[in-house]
Amino acid sequence: MTTIYVEFFDHTLDPRGTRAGAKPSMGMPDSWLDALIGDGHVEQRDYVAPGVLKSITARFPTHAHREQFTSAVREVSKLMGTRAVVHGDRTW
Repeated sequence: MTTIYVEFFDHTLDPRGTRAGAKPSMGMPDSWLDALIGDGHVEQRDYVAPGVLKSITARFPTHAHREQFTSAVREVSKLMGTRAVVHGDRTW
């Protein structure tokens, strides 16, 4: 098992970091994360507003599952007007 911590940045305060064509967001919409998690499991969710994630702690069965998720969440977060930064990795 592998566990990661992902932070989503609030671009409403400084929209210069937002991808062109995206509306600046306070974080990642909860429903979008649920669509991306796949075989993973979200252990903890921190919200900046109702339905908008500030950060998560997630666990994945393999390194390959984790890599697939981190790649997808980074790209989707840009489209959602935020930025995902993946911290740490623990493997059991």
